[in-house]
Amino acid sequence: MRRWTAERQALNLGLKALSGLYLHMAFLLGGAALARGDRTPQELAAIMDCSKQDRHGRGQDYMEGGDVRIRQLFSRTQWFLTIDNHGNINGTQDPTNCYSILKIQTVSEGGVLAIKGVKSQYYISMTRTGALQAKRTYSENCNFKEVFLENYFNAYSSAKWTKHNGKEMFIALSQKGRPLRGRKTRKENVASHFIPMKCREEEKRIQ
Repeated sequence: MRRWTAERQALNLGLKALSGLYLHMAFLLGGAALARGDRTPQELAAIMDCSKQDRHGRGQDYMEGGDVRIRQLFSRTQWFLTIDNHGNINGTQDPTNCYSILKIQTVSEGGVLAIKGVKSQYYISMTRTGALQAKRTYSENCNFKEVFLENYFNAYSSAKWTKHNGKEMFIALSQKGRPLRGRKTRKENVASHFIPMKCREEEKRIQ
């Protein structure tokens, strides 16, 4: 009996050790998938906290319409969305890049908004075929719906255009920081996931 009890205790300890190892590996692999090893757990936690605060802090003004936020859209593929003076939409890994500072303004109820480069003064728009373009003048093609995801990231789908099957087309940056055509995007794809990060100093300057 004592021998059987000792063997069972040893088996339980082994299972606990394997479980702990599995969870540790899952955490490491998950962190690598999210940050590709470029960011520490503290930095990732701070980014997640920015997203939580952003959702909580908009409150009443957002629901009333006309809310304006100055943000950087940080992709889950590790790129900041940029719109330069030539109307090029790309990604940068430089957090100080001035073309990554964006003005996100609510244009109607239901989370419909427009995204405009603060420095370039170009709006992001999407064509019928899902191509991202920069436009000097605002139009319905510049309207995007902000979708809150369960992982604290946001997704931005065209409010005007959809795929032939009726599914949404999203703003997305590839692993190389290139914009993806909307027809190739899905809400579940990490290329479509962004965190709107606050730009406190830039926000104060513009106000």
